[in-house]
Amino acid sequence: MKAIYIEGFVAIVIAGYVGLNYWQNHQRDINSRVNYDGEDVAISRPVKLSDTAYKICQTKRVADGDTIEVDCDGEELKLRFCGIDAPESKQPLGQESKALMAKLVEGKQVMVYPIEKDRYDRTIAEVEVFSGQKTDKGENVNLFVNGEMVLSGLAYHYAQYSSSCPNKEAIVNAEDLAKDKKLGVWSGNYQKPWDYRKQLRSLSNG
Repeated sequence: MKAIYIEGFVAIVIAGYVGLNYWQNHQRDINSRVNYDGEDVAISRPVKLSDTAYKICQTKRVADGDTIEVDCDGEELKLRFCGIDAPESKQPLGQESKALMAKLVEGKQVMVYPIEKDRYDRTIAEVEVFSGQKTDKGENVNLFVNGEMVLSGLAYHYAQYSSSCPNKEAIVNAEDLAKDKKLGVWSGNYQKPWDYRKQLRSLSNG
């Protein structure tokens, strides 16, 4: 019995590794222009949680490039995307980041994987968008929004708060690709949003 458990664990590890490599290779083929049109669909995130762990919700409002509001069968949630930090609205590329998020999720059904609550009572989550497409094996192909925002260069990997994200590695890899292609925030010397917020707090306290 113990041998069966070990074999099963090894199989899961190998499947996860293969899935991650497939996701990375597919992402390299995606049209990663800053003005991403949303027609290319990223492979679903490599780490899958239990089927009981997600909520199917309707996007109601896009606040910015890392925060949206959704309706989950009557339950209203404000979501903060796990592991990413987008430029603030008044920063350069802030409006472009919000526009991309709107293009990806506005008015659409999304799969929300809640992780925890933050001090502002927002739900920290990973989010996928239904694409309506299927693989040759009949599996749904969804877009991992957290990773897509970073891949497009319109959000950063938020390393300080990504340890609880099941797909932290996918977000890190997406940022590496965006850096290599000098997309969005990597196309110039832009101030990080966390530094921008810190500067605003210093000015208000001064």
